[in-house]
Amino acid sequence: MIEELSDEYIPKEVLHREEQMSQIRDIFRNFKKNKTGTNLLLFGCTGSGKTTIIKKIIKEENNSIYISCDETGTSYKTLKSFFNLNEKTHQKLLERTIKELKKNPKIIVLDEIDKISRAEDFTKLMANLNTIYRKTMVPIILITLKRDILTNMKSDVRKTLLPEKINLPSYNAVELRDILTSRLENLKLDLKIDEGVINYISALSARQGSARILMNIILRCIQKNTFSHDFIEEVYSNIIKEDWMDFMNDINESEKEFLRTLFILGCDYEKGISAESIEKYIKLTGARISQLINTFERYSAVKSWHENLGRAGGRRRFVKFASKEVYEDLGKFMGVSLD
Repeated sequence: MIEELSDEYIPKEVLHREEQMSQIRDIFRNFKKNKTGTNLLLFGCTGSGKTTIIKKIIKEENNSIYISCDETGTSYKTLKSFFNLNEKTHQKLLERTIKELKKNPKIIVLDEIDKISRAEDFTKLMANLNTIYRKTMVPIILITLKRDILTNMKSDVRKTLLPEKINLPSYNAVELRDILTSRLENLKLDLKIDEGVINYISALSARQGSARILMNIILRCIQKNTFSHDFIEEVYSNIIKEDWMDFMNDINESEKEFLRTLFILGCDYEKGISAESIEKYIKLTGARISQLINTFERYSAVKSWHENLGRAGGRRRFVKFASKEVYEDLGKFMGVSLD
C-alpha cells in the first residue's frame, strides 16, 4: 500500500488550508485553556480536505472524541460511540454520556454528519447534542457536505448550538498540482513522472476540485505503470461514473424529480432557468425549490445566481448545470436524450 496516496494519510503540512486550520485550532486551544468554546460547522465538497485537516488537528491537540457517522449511521450508535457505554434506553445513554463528559471534558467531532440519513435519527441526534452542549458546554464540531444542514435542525437546537461556519472551497488546478507534487516527493519510490503528466492530472481533478480524485488517479497510474493521457482520462471517467452512481443512489424521489424538471424545461450548462418556472412546473413551494437548489449546489451539480429584473420582474434566482460534463453525465444517468 502506498500510504502517502491513501485517504488515511495525514501529511506533515496540509497545503492551502492554513487559514481554516488556524480557526479550528483556536477552538481546540481555547477549550484546553477554558474548558469551553464555540461550536463549529465545517463543510465542503468531497475531496476538499475536511477529514484530513480535522484529523491532523486532533492528533496535535489530543483533547477530543472523533466519530465517523458513516460508521455509526444512527443516533443511538453515534451517542454510544462517545464512550462505548452500554445502556438499554436512549435517555439513560444520554444521561451517562453527559456524566462522563463532565468528568472528562472533550471536544466532540462528528464527521460525515449527513450520513445520519433517516430524518428521525438526525433530529434525535441533534436534540442529544443540544442537551449535551447545554449541560456540559463542550464544543461540538459537525463536518458535512451539506451547506444547508442547519435548515434541517429544529430552531431551538440551531439557536443553542449556534455554530461558527467554515467553508472549505474546492481546490483549483494550481493548488492540486502543489498537493500532488508534495505527496510524490514523500514517496519512497524511484519514480520520474513528467511535469506535464502532473499538470494534466491536476487540471482534470480541478473539474471537481477534489484532492481525493487527484490521489486516486495518480495511484492507479503508478499501479499500472502507465501515465498516458488516454489512460488518465479513462481513470478519471471511471471515478466520475462511480461518484455519480453513488450520488444518484443517495438522492430521494423529490430530488430526482427536480433534476428531471431541469431537463424538461430546457436547462443546460449555458442556459439557466428561474426557480419560479421550476416551482410552477412541479408544484412545490418556493422554499422547497430553494432547498433543492442548495442541495445540488452542494453536490457541485448546479450553479445558481440572482438577477434583478426590475420593478415588474423583481429579484429572481436562476439555476443551470455546473458544467458540460455534469450536464452530460446526469443526462445519461437520468435516461434523458440530449440530442
